[in-house]
Amino acid sequence: MLTRPEQYIDEVVVALLELDTHLLERVSWQLAEAYLDGRTVFVCGNGGSASTASHLATDLTKLTTPPEAERRLKCMALTESASTITAVGNDLSYEDIFVEQLRTWMSPGDIVIGISTSGSSPNVIKAIEYANQNGALTVGMTGSKGAELRRLARETLVIASDSVQRIEDLSLIATHLLVLLTKDNCFAALASGALKVEAVAERQRRASEAA
Repeated sequence: MLTRPEQYIDEVVVALLELDTHLLERVSWQLAEAYLDGRTVFVCGNGGSASTASHLATDLTKLTTPPEAERRLKCMALTESASTITAVGNDLSYEDIFVEQLRTWMSPGDIVIGISTSGSSPNVIKAIEYANQNGALTVGMTGSKGAELRRLARETLVIASDSVQRIEDLSLIATHLLVLLTKDNCFAALASGALKVEAVAERQRRASEAA
């Protein structure tokens, strides 16, 4: 079937209008709390989703606090270390490339974000399972057929499409929105002069009541 540009754009717009912005707001509060607590965020994915994971990690560390801020939101993309990924993939299995890094770096209370257009990437699923079992908050991002990731992650953003390309398009938009929401929360906490989780939790409660 030939691709018609107008149809592609129309389908992206339809999926965009169905984004669960309330879920993104909830996750942004969790990220702000992680910032205030000094906890770490980990992001993983494969292929295009690996690029999105790296992009999200960069934006969360760079954009969510002012340049002069002494404290930063700590975020690590598990897609970045070629030597680690190839060592684990060669010596153990490709399914273990993310979970082995979590075994080294993750602590209870950290946040693990898994991005998978299919929702069934074995290495992402294994990372989410490990995070669940060891006290982390888990967040998934997947397409309309991503039942396995949706079942496992505590919060899952489902892109209303089964097209890999459109899921990737919307995933990047969603991560940009997530970063901007998190930035608002972190900047508000800094402006208040009270770097306390309770302050963010109170704003989260008020936003939930207003929704």
